[in-house]
Amino acid sequence: MTTPIFLPLIFAIISPFIWGFMNVLDKFVVSHRVKNTLSFTIVAGIVNLAIGIILALFLNWTNIAINDLLFPAIAGLIFGSQFFLYYYMLGKEDVSNVIGFVYVYPIIVAILSFLFLNEKLSLISYFGMSMILLGVIFLSVKAKQIRLKVSLWMIISLIIVVALYEFFIKIATNNLPELNGIAISSICVGLIILPGLFNKKIRLGFPKELKNIKWALLNESLTFLGIFTTYFAMAGLPATIVSSIAATQPFAVLILESIAHKIGIKISVENNFNKNIAPILLIVFGVVLLYLPEIIALI
Repeated sequence: MTTPIFLPLIFAIISPFIWGFMNVLDKFVVSHRVKNTLSFTIVAGIVNLAIGIILALFLNWTNIAINDLLFPAIAGLIFGSQFFLYYYMLGKEDVSNVIGFVYVYPIIVAILSFLFLNEKLSLISYFGMSMILLGVIFLSVKAKQIRLKVSLWMIISLIIVVALYEFFIKIATNNLPELNGIAISSICVGLIILPGLFNKKIRLGFPKELKNIKWALLNESLTFLGIFTTYFAMAGLPATIVSSIAATQPFAVLILESIAHKIGIKISVENNFNKNIAPILLIVFGVVLLYLPEIIALI
């Protein structure tokens, strides 16, 4: 039985707000609760591993081939591989500055779709791509003004990881029930993080960060909800549509960050709303134009 289209659409709409809330909460925890950011990442990895195992125990795995587990495993490994980088960047930068850059990834999704799924881009889609690049240029100018403390390669790595993660989730939903895929991805997120314990500095800081496991549980519960909504959105919608709607996440982060700043919760160096709103809206508008033909076809 085909899933009603409105359910995946609802998941696609709420997903960026869940991810955005997670980003802001992560920044709060890193700024006010955590002493060793990279050691805390191990705690987060353990929580993801535990969530995935617990979910897997309640699911039916009969008639599921080993090959079917490949793509959700790849998605989880890709997503988990950026945890250390993600938490490190949050420790150095305001979350809106980081997430604003990351959401140029729909361009990569569009290129992958063109190369591997034979999806052709329309003229308006190319115009949308230009709008995204223009937004990124404006963000880059702002970044020079605020002097980002992280390297360009870190931002580029995060962009590529997010694009590949969503691409492989879409493939995974074609071969495996959504909850089974989520369980495998969550387990692999944890597994790829745990080898960080081989680093002496991370290992020595780990026991002290275990006291923050309640924050890791809260944060990674949001991560699980983000993965959950992304999987179910991908199961019923084209990847390009989900990526398009997901581009609202930087806007959600900017609003939440601004609210936190106004009520006295210091998670940013300054209120970035006025500085970043124009380029982020350009990126969001550009992504909508990039996938406008697919959105119209869906309606």
